Parts: sequence; C-alpha cells; structure tokens
Amino acid sequence: MELEWEQSRLSNRTALAVPGALLGAALGADCLPAVMRLGDIPMVLCGAATTLLAVRGGMLTSGRRGWKVCLTALPWVLLFNCLGHQLCFALETAPGDPAGVWRAFLSLEALPRWYWIRLAALLAAALTAWGMLLCLAGRERAVLMRALQPVRLKQNPVPPEMEFFFPEPSWIRPHLLVRRFSQGIWLAVLFLCLWMDRLTGREDLWSRAAVGVGFSFLLIVSLQGPSARLCARVNRLFVRRGHELWAVPLNWVFDLELGVSLAWLVRVWDLLPQVRRAALRSTVAAMIAEGKLENGRIERPALVRQSPWEWVVSDCRGVQHVIPKVCPGFTPVPGEAEQARSAPPIRWLNPAVTVLITAVCLGAGLFLGVQEQRRPDAPPPKLPVEAAEPEKTGPASTEAVVPEVIGDYILNGLTLRTDDAFQASTSGFQDQEHGVDYGIELRFGVGEDAARLALPETEGGDVRWLRPEGEDFLWRLGENGVAYQYNLGTVRLPDGRLSHTGAALSERGTMLILSCAHGDEIGEETARGTMRYMLENLQFTGPAITEENYQDQLRPAVSMGFSYCGQAFFKAPEGLFPYDAFLDTFLPCGGEVRYFDDGISMMTKVHGLRVSAAVVPNEGTALDVVREIYEDLKAAGRQYDERNFLEDAYNEEGNNACRVAVYYDGGRTRVTALVAMEKWEGCYLFKELTCLPEEMDGEYRAVFQEMETVCGITVSVMEDLGRRQNREGET
Repeated sequence: MELEWEQSRLSNRTALAVPGALLGAALGADCLPAVMRLGDIPMVLCGAATTLLAVRGGMLTSGRRGWKVCLTALPWVLLFNCLGHQLCFALETAPGDPAGVWRAFLSLEALPRWYWIRLAALLAAALTAWGMLLCLAGRERAVLMRALQPVRLKQNPVPPEMEFFFPEPSWIRPHLLVRRFSQGIWLAVLFLCLWMDRLTGREDLWSRAAVGVGFSFLLIVSLQGPSARLCARVNRLFVRRGHELWAVPLNWVFDLELGVSLAWLVRVWDLLPQVRRAALRSTVAAMIAEGKLENGRIERPALVRQSPWEWVVSDCRGVQHVIPKVCPGFTPVPGEAEQARSAPPIRWLNPAVTVLITAVCLGAGLFLGVQEQRRPDAPPPKLPVEAAEPEKTGPASTEAVVPEVIGDYILNGLTLRTDDAFQASTSGFQDQEHGVDYGIELRFGVGEDAARLALPETEGGDVRWLRPEGEDFLWRLGENGVAYQYNLGTVRLPDGRLSHTGAALSERGTMLILSCAHGDEIGEETARGTMRYMLENLQFTGPAITEENYQDQLRPAVSMGFSYCGQAFFKAPEGLFPYDAFLDTFLPCGGEVRYFDDGISMMTKVHGLRVSAAVVPNEGTALDVVREIYEDLKAAGRQYDERNFLEDAYNEEGNNACRVAVYYDGGRTRVTALVAMEKWEGCYLFKELTCLPEEMDGEYRAVFQEMETVCGITVSVMEDLGRRQNREGET
C-alpha cells in the first residue's frame, strides 16, 4: 500500500518540487557573496543554508515532504553553490570592476589552491546538511509506515456530542507559498545590496541601499494582513461541544504510540486509517476532559465580524479571538457565522505591498547614497604645528589637567583622584565627553623592575616621557606620607593612534598601571594631562603584600561600598608576567579561604554561597573559557542537568561571559554560575559561584548580589533562591 502511494502521490508531485528547489538554491547562492566579507567560516556555512533553502523550497511548491524532494534539490544545491563560490572568487579578483568580475567569473584558468580548498569545504557543508535532511526524511517515512499500522493502545470512546474540525493543508499551502515567495524576494534584494558594492566599487551607495531594505522589514512586519494571520494561526484543531469551543494547538497533542505531534499527522491525514483517526480524536477528548486545554477554551462564542479569510469572535468575558477559515465545514457560531465551504481566496494585496515597500525603501536608500556621493568633500583638517610623532626625549611639555569637579576613586590599598564626571567601573574610567577609556590595573608585591616593564618599550619606536631623562622615575609623596615613584610614556601605534601608559610604584610594593589609547578625537595633551594628574595625586593606603601575609588580607571593602565582600590576594601564575606578583579579586568575607596549587587559586564559602577563583590561560574568547571549563568538569565526573537553568551570556565589548547550570552533588541539586573575565592578554580571571541550599541563611541574597556587582553579571535564578529562603525563615 505504501509503495503504491509513493508511486501515485509523490511521483506526480516531484516535478513541482523543481521550481521551489531552484529558487531556494538561487537565494542561497545570493547569500554567499553577501557574507563573504565576514570571513571564510560564515561563507562555508552558507553552503548548509543553501541546502536548507532548496529543500524547504521544494517541499513548499510540491506540498510534500520526503526523500524524493531531497534528491530533486541536490543537483541545484551543488550547481548554485559552485556558481556562488565562483562569483565570490570573481569579486575578490577584480573588486569594483564589473567587466573584470565578469571575465574572472567566466575564467577557470590559474585558480589558486585556496579556491579549491574553500570550494571543497563549502560543498562538504552543503552535503552534510543534505545528508541530515535525507535522514530526517527517512525517519518521517518510518513514522508514516507505523501510522498506517493498527492502533495498539486502548482509547476511550469520544463523546458523541463533540465535533472535530481539522485544518486542510491544501487550503493553506497557496497562501503560504505566496507569502514565502514575497519574503524570498525581499531577502534576495537585501543580499544583492550587500555585495553590489564589491561589484561596482560604490560602497556608500549600496550600503545605504542595504540600510533602506533592512528598514523596510520593520514596515513589512508592522503591516500584517489577513493572509499573514491565516498562516500564523493555521496550526489549530477546533473542537466544538454545545456552546463551548476549543482551539487546540496541534503541537501540544502527541500520539503516545508514534511519539509525534498531531501537527505532523495532519499533513498525512488523508492517508491515515479510520482507527488511527479515531484514536487521535480520543486523545484530544481526553486532554479536554482533564482540563489540559483550558487556555484554548472559548466559552459561548459570539460573532463580531467575518471576512473571506477569518472570523472574529468574542467569548463570555469579551475577549476577541481570530479564527482562520481553513477547516472545511467549520463555523465558530452555528446559525450566525457562515461555514467554511471552500479555500479562502488568495489576497494579492499583501505581497504587492511587500514588494512596493521594499522598492520604495530601496529607492530611498539609493537616493541618499547618490546625494552622499554628490556632497563636496570636507576641507582637510589643519595639521598641528608640532611634529606628528612625539620625540623620544623631548621636554616635559605636558601639564596636568585639573578637573573642574574632583572625585576620589577608592580601590583596595589605593585612593585615586580624578574627574568626578568620569564613569567609573572595576577596570577603569570612561571620559564620555571625549569618548576615551582609561584602564586601571593593580599588582602587588613587585619591585622597580616590574614598573619599568609595564611602561612602553623603547626599542622599535619613539617614546615620549615626562622628563628628558627618559625612563627615570619621578618621585612623589602622598598626602598620607607614603612615597611612590611614577612615569608616563606615549608611543604612536602602527594604526596611527596614540597609546599612553603610566606606572606608579609605592614603597610598599603596590603598582598601579594606567593605560589609554585614542585617535584624533581628543588632543594628545588632554589625555596625557589627565593621566599625569591621576599619577601625581595618588595615595597608597594598603599594607605591603608578602608571602607571609597575602592569605590573611580578606575583609569587607566598606570604603568601596561593600558590606559582605572584600579583595582577596593570590599569586600570579608563573609566566603571566616576567616577574613574581600578587593579584587581587573579590570574594565573600567571613569564611575560611582555602588556597590551592601553591596559592594561585582559592575558594571560600559563606552564607550558603561557595566561590572559587583562578587565572585561566586561553587564546579564545571568554565564552570559550566557560564552555571549555564546563566540559572539563563534566568529563571529570560532574553530573549536569542540561535541561534546567542552562544559559550563556556574553559581552563582546568587555569580553566577559557567564554560564548558569545545574548539577547533582551526592544527591543534592546545585545551581552554579561560571564566570570568565578578560584581565590580561591571553588569560582570564575565572570564578565559579555555587549555591549551597543546606547552608543558606538570611544573608545569602545580599552576599550574592554583591558578587554579581563585582563580576558584572545578573543571575536572577540564584537570587530567587535567596528570596525563597528568606520567606521560609519568616514563616
């Protein structure tokens, strides 16, 4: 029976899959040169996207799913991937020259080795995606074979007064086809604008055209018509009993024997035996009787209005519901609303408006691009009188820039005076007026050699110092009587920006490193003068950190606004710096701090929160760090529950990341947050925050919120654990 169905039903629809597969593959090939500027990896992944678009396009035009549609799409996938890759090669060979691009596109001579390597990777990604879709089609075919077999599970009879109305896929497909076709036109135009600048060499023109097409998406989404609502709400089964109506989401109902949703079975409803259909109706009736579908219940529906595409009804509470006309013979209000006797007519206004909006926004973008090109060039800025590059041993011309309003920035063992208008963070300041960031870093237990190494290198570039003697330090006596030495160097980077680095070393071995890099948006003397004022107005207040006392310094940093957390010290791993040093980080106070690995990592727990800290070398991003540590802990035996509370957060600008997970520890459930923050090039400060419910008290939430502040994260799940604990304590 199934073989006959394959021959009579699918074979005559195979030809209809060809245009959909061709258009989908062409759209994927249009995407290839659009993402070319993002690098080889995104470009290779477009091979998989081309496969997906081709197979989905074939399924849409043929109205069937299966391995024959996948086979029909394969030649077009290979062809258009090769054509798209050849176009990318031509654009890279002769950018901005349409005639040269055309000649390179037609030529197959003297192709470089990387051309074949990238093409092989592109086709490998496409074939891998195609193989996965083919396997998925095979599994669906196996499920269909099982669906044609007799039902094994016993089902309760359906109440005779309960009526079922299933959506008709043949009514829906034309509307979906028209909608997907108009969306494909919009995507094709967007991709075209993203690579036309490479073809024509007019980047300003086509970049504004792409912005215009992207803006049209907002207008298109905001203008949803009846056809759009029909396609969005078709995944509903309607059940009526007396004056009650249920809109049942098909994805919520599963066949317990087959393990698939009713949405999948509706697509092959006409092939299912009557016994299987009766079993599905019985499953829906049982869910209604158990009250599992109360969210879709419409009690005493009353007709508000109707159109050729939908009804609008209101329930007894006055809430309105939109019901599409896709269920044959169905009416939501018998006697008042007409029955759905035929497929709703295609509404051509929606695709026409989509094309019109896209064309208007594209034209507006091109017009702005043309106006930008016609605008006369601005006169070149006047060059400063002084030399473009700073002298290596020039005089100390920089004067300290005194802020109008002075504010004190308090660190552990240091008070730094600067402009009160600057936005302060745990890693530095931001001058929002000039758009310049000043970085801050503290190291402890170091000598003068470490301070010299922190300053700019003198070999291979001219460095401007605060005094003619070059690398000699200046001395200063703080207001608290603690002496320190400091210096400030400026060097021009290869990209033309200026980099300023200042170092101050107290007589107690605490070193402050200030850093700043900027372009022409701010004057050199403004940045140097700001940093010089900071260096000349320091107060080193902390004790000398040594091997004997670094483990005993943790206490609440009240002066910094913390009541539960303070700065603990640990050794810098060997190789992090070319000298020995101690580092600091925030940990909760009040518990015993345990050090590991000869003092380079530590852990403490207090008020039901356990925190560990260590320096982790990694050449990737902070997100790579948390993922690798997660997998290492998993490989070491930690049993994670990957279904609950698993989430990743990544801040690309600051390069810090957080992963929240749940694992089991001796029968107890633990919620933990893995946090990685980039502090040094190639090395990250890693922390793990773990909740211990059996040790949690009323102070847990306050401690955790302070740790969130110092780590720059927000984990509401772990905060809520403390809130529940407080409520239990009150009761």
